[in-house]
Amino acid sequence: MTRIFLSTWGQNDNIGDSILRRGLLRTFQGIDGVELHVHVGRREPGEHNDEGYLSALQLRGDEILHDRTIDWLKAAAAGVFTERTIMVLPAGEIVYPKIGRSLTGLGNLVLALAPRLRGGTALQVGAGVRLSSVGAKAAQRGDGSVTVPFAERLSRRSMAMVAWRDSATRAAFGVGDLLPDWAFGEGDDPLDGGLGPAPAERELLAVTTRWDRGMLSGEKLDLLRRLADRHGLRLQVYSQVRRDREHCERLAAALHPGTEPVLFENQTHAVWEREVRALHRRSALVASDRAHALIIGATEGAIPVVISNWPAVKPIETLRAGGIRVPSDSGSADGPVEEYVAAQLADASAIERAVVQARRQISEARIRLRALVEADAPTPVASNAM
Repeated sequence: MTRIFLSTWGQNDNIGDSILRRGLLRTFQGIDGVELHVHVGRREPGEHNDEGYLSALQLRGDEILHDRTIDWLKAAAAGVFTERTIMVLPAGEIVYPKIGRSLTGLGNLVLALAPRLRGGTALQVGAGVRLSSVGAKAAQRGDGSVTVPFAERLSRRSMAMVAWRDSATRAAFGVGDLLPDWAFGEGDDPLDGGLGPAPAERELLAVTTRWDRGMLSGEKLDLLRRLADRHGLRLQVYSQVRRDREHCERLAAALHPGTEPVLFENQTHAVWEREVRALHRRSALVASDRAHALIIGATEGAIPVVISNWPAVKPIETLRAGGIRVPSDSGSADGPVEEYVAAQLADASAIERAVVQARRQISEARIRLRALVEADAPTPVASNAM
């Protein structure tokens, strides 16, 4: 028997986290002869994942669920010497602690090597080191470069498959492929009915921004108004993340006074995802500094536009890995953003083509991953060094 251990734990108030982790989970569900152990974090200290978060994961009911990281790791350790074990490292953002970065690398090296005792392995697919920040730190890291501990780089060279969601992370580790974020693979299939009306036939410019980057400057607000006016769109602020609610209320008052924002309140993740997707399906443009707001928008046929007071490296690089070369905002409706928007509106299927290609890459990666799980022979050491 093969045992797979993966985690779906993410930010409890962020549907982007549940959506991308669903994509990873779906890869390993329903494989014959596999016991799937899923860390769901319902009792995780600090920030647990409640049933509202789990509603979007589409658990089948045949998984073995673990409410705490420690219980999940104990279960993995209990059988690593007797059962073929595959450790799937989390998708999404890798955040290194200020203290103990080297210990994190050593821990992941153990996770990579221990399963090999019984013909298992470890996998890292769909993650990226944190690229975005605010203030002076953001200005210093505007080039998107990152560094990782030596043990981290060594651990990934011991895994059977490694793929990153941005090129900066791939360069930092020096090993692995580039793969669109798992969220590109969620939502309606563009090859089965398309992604709705062409952007030029839609009515909204949807806007959502992070609470921790402050109110958009007057210049940025003017940019959004000019884009809306030039293309005959109605502005609509919404929140993808619960903690953005108060910020989005202030943003709506500044950007389109008299029109209430659409807010993520007490809805489950499954319900809110449906509502956000419906909003995006009516949107010609989605403007944000949240990577998954832009990705979800793209998977509903909307044109993603990056807007922020600070360098927004993460959303730009994550979108580019998905085949959408979005520019950073310039503060001028006659600059790169307007040129980009005009070109996308003129090409009715531009976003759909990018999503189709991103899903093709995800599908191919999913086939490779399932083949590694189903293989009878021990999995090979990664040989995809750059």
